[in-house]
Amino acid sequence: MAFHFDPRTILYLLLISQIILLLDVNVFIEIVTVMILIIPFFISKQFKWGLIIAVIYSLQLCMAFIFLPNIHNAVLLYPLSMIANGFRELIPGIIVGIYALKLTHSEEWISLFKKWHFPKYFIVPFSVIFRFFPTLREDYHQIRNAMAFRGIERGPIAFIKHPIQTFEFILIPLLIKASQVAQDLTISALTKGLSMPVRQTSIIQLQLTKTDFVYMLIAFLPIIIYLGEFI
Repeated sequence: MAFHFDPRTILYLLLISQIILLLDVNVFIEIVTVMILIIPFFISKQFKWGLIIAVIYSLQLCMAFIFLPNIHNAVLLYPLSMIANGFRELIPGIIVGIYALKLTHSEEWISLFKKWHFPKYFIVPFSVIFRFFPTLREDYHQIRNAMAFRGIERGPIAFIKHPIQTFEFILIPLLIKASQVAQDLTISALTKGLSMPVRQTSIIQLQLTKTDFVYMLIAFLPIIIYLGEFI
């Protein structure tokens, strides 16, 4: 299994990303933050996600500092400015969120919440929601495969040509499946005893490694740079 950080490290990185957002740092510190937060994808051999985020962020920088200064049409300026500047500030938090969903198992989060004595009414819904969207995505692919098997046209062109038919063949089955998936996942969580009012244990033992501590120190570097500007 590819290396991944402890869930507590992920929460720490999320905290750092939000502090950077609140401090409204300059572009240099923002770039340093994004570069530091992208590194876990490459450490965990998730090169695809790392490259995708790096390309999107690079395009946002190019749009903000190369294209936007030359645009004087307000109709284009405002939406492009939102993409290049507004959404760009959210990139650090989005990176950590993607990493948490892709490379941290729900069992690890549940084990952490049990260790921190989170209430049952938080753990059970979290367990359901964390598994809901990946399961629903698999069902969506199965629906698309079933459409292809029956010779039903699919894809963006099919949506443009037959929007009502596309909604009928995809959206309605997906909504029905979503209700069933939510019910099944809730039953699964309750069957595992997550709602029992007793002390619970977990087979997954969380442990912070040297790599976690070293990376926590590295992730704090943008804040040190920011504070250094006032010294």
